[in-house]
Amino acid sequence: MAMYVSTFNHADGFLAAAGETLYAQETVNNLILGVSERLAEDPAAYENPFFAVVHDENGNLILAAVMTPPHNLILAGAKDAETGFADLITHLRRQEIQVPGVIGPLELVKAFSRAWQQLVSEESDVNMHMRVYELRQVRMPALPTGMFRQATHVDCQLIAEWLQDFEAEALGKLHELDLARAERLVSHGNVFFWERDGKIVSMAMKNRPIAHSITVSGVYTPPEHRRQGYAGALVAQLSQLLLDKGYQFVNLFTDLDNPTSNKIYQEVGYVPVCDFRSYHFKPKD
Repeated sequence: MAMYVSTFNHADGFLAAAGETLYAQETVNNLILGVSERLAEDPAAYENPFFAVVHDENGNLILAAVMTPPHNLILAGAKDAETGFADLITHLRRQEIQVPGVIGPLELVKAFSRAWQQLVSEESDVNMHMRVYELRQVRMPALPTGMFRQATHVDCQLIAEWLQDFEAEALGKLHELDLARAERLVSHGNVFFWERDGKIVSMAMKNRPIAHSITVSGVYTPPEHRRQGYAGALVAQLSQLLLDKGYQFVNLFTDLDNPTSNKIYQEVGYVPVCDFRSYHFKPKD
């Protein structure tokens, strides 16, 4: 069966072509949808975004792809998505689009990684094992001493420092302190804390609002404040706040190499939906 690759200059066109299929599994596809919806609302949010779908001769969606350089290609697909890999990879190569890696549901990106190695002659390494969770009802834990509150602009220095620490620890990314990013997050009302005796002890963020759901991300507790129930209390309170605001459900990514966080989230009501993988591509030695 013939396959066809369609690309789009704007997120609106991509969502019109792929949205119905992607929203049918909103939690599984929350990353590709969240990035696309943000670009639909603010086309300048990322530079040089790439949007593509592969469809068969009957117009059925086989594969959807979004990339915001320098980040990995995000994939979503139907059960027969592998039939669209060669056409998508050929298009990327012909257009000389650099692909640093791929992220998406485990089996989908594992198969895509194999196809990439065969067709592009590059190697691939797994650089993160993740799991996607969904919450529809909070199981509120026994709350530790302290209070839940939203961040304000006076907290930006701490937020910037903790984001730097979080990304170094969780993602292996080292970057300069980014106060402007912290200011943007606070301006958009994205950052929340657990505070005890006037001292901030844990941080979490809301991120990527889409049709029926929103993501909790950036959960970070400094080592000296861990194992005291702060992160669980914070995530539970934030998740309840988001449900109260009208979201039907809340989703969240975890690092499978961190069993403590996976346990904490399940205790407050998050249910595993699927595993994700992130692969990094590199030239063969």
